[in-house]
Amino acid sequence: MALIDADDLDCNELAYRVFGVTRDKTPWRAADIIADGPADPGWERAELAWRMSSRGYYAEQAGLVAAATLAAQTEDAPLRFSLALATADEARHADAFYQYAKLVGGGEPEPEAPELMEPLDTALTRLPYMGRALVHTMLEGFAADEFILLREVFAGDPLGLLYHHVRRDEIQHVAIGLNYLARESATGEGRELWREYGSQWHEIGMRLTYLDKISVSLADLTGREPDRLRHWFLRRHRARLSAGGVDMDGGR
Repeated sequence: MALIDADDLDCNELAYRVFGVTRDKTPWRAADIIADGPADPGWERAELAWRMSSRGYYAEQAGLVAAATLAAQTEDAPLRFSLALATADEARHADAFYQYAKLVGGGEPEPEAPELMEPLDTALTRLPYMGRALVHTMLEGFAADEFILLREVFAGDPLGLLYHHVRRDEIQHVAIGLNYLARESATGEGRELWREYGSQWHEIGMRLTYLDKISVSLADLTGREPDRLRHWFLRRHRARLSAGGVDMDGGR
């Protein structure tokens, strides 16, 4: 791992501003949010909250590992510093869901949940750096959108408030990834890689969202139609890429 010259950190004004937003944000504490315990002690609701927070614990831990790996392997200074902060965020998120899962479930998080993360780890290790950055950013974006719905499902419960705070952090992580992808795909080497492989990487990312399955699950929880939810996710995803200056039409 190479150390980066100091003057590289703020050589790109926008990238440095993106780093600064994450650096200077007001922190939050899970203990303050879950102090009073779950709002609904009924078993059916408590079991759902336990399963969702257990999944959150492992998903955020996977995000932690992905962000830390990307931070260690890049020589882009503002990206490395931003991802280091994002890694700390993911640790806070994983711990928050862990603490809530223990509280509502009366024990450890659901043991089957880690199996859901294994395909993601395998896929990411096979991709080149730019592809991993794209897929990681995509998954953060879809998670942020999912948390809008889960915040509604658990409205009035500390878990709903956890989703609110975690989502705010995830939006910043998405901005970090999109800023890097827009900058890198505009360079000579990056432009060629993006043109050749961008669409393939995007397809891999879409498969790893398990969007059809997630849409059905969230439809059951929210009373919405799965197809409507799927299109809602896709519209927001395309809007994010476009607003971030990431051109998916340029790949093959």
